Amino acid sequence: MATRSTDPSRPTPQPSAISGSDFGATAADLTRRRMAGLDESAVELGFALVRTSASHLQELEREVHRPKGSSFSGFRIMYMIWLFEEIEARDLARLAGVSRQTTSTVLANLESAGLIIRERTSETDRRLVAIKLTAEGTKSIEDSFAAQNKLEAYWFDCLDADEKAQFKGFLDRISIRIAESSKKSLDE
Repeated sequence: MATRSTDPSRPTPQPSAISGSDFGATAADLTRRRMAGLDESAVELGFALVRTSASHLQELEREVHRPKGSSFSGFRIMYMIWLFEEIEARDLARLAGVSRQTTSTVLANLESAGLIIRERTSETDRRLVAIKLTAEGTKSIEDSFAAQNKLEAYWFDCLDADEKAQFKGFLDRISIRIAESSKKSLDE
């Protein structure tokens, strides 16, 4: 267990004096000062990953999805439907990495907006429902995906082709490790 390691000679900066771009370094420094024995690079990398991921999603919501009257959750669900052309609701939750309840709520919103249709696939099991995009839904997801891709292409353009490949490789390796640790904790 890490122990508290406050350095009283260094005052804690005031939040109002910290810029958004400096927050990551400040948070890592404050964490390091308060808890000795942590893996400092893990703190910095974890924080950078969370902060970048949150910024990525927030900007996609603000720049692409909200102006189109949608959300990133709606986009993610519609993207899955678009990929497979027809998919069962239970598979959507699993593949999108969200709860069945969240999926159901998003589907209800998409259906009321006329972007999807749901059809029962079994007369004996009412839970089996196939989801399809309407023509309007197909246009919406294609427009949204094009806008999102344009924005992401701009963001990733600060990397050259080799750096992009390395970055993707690093993220894939971390995703695999996260999945392994999740499975390991479930097995214990």
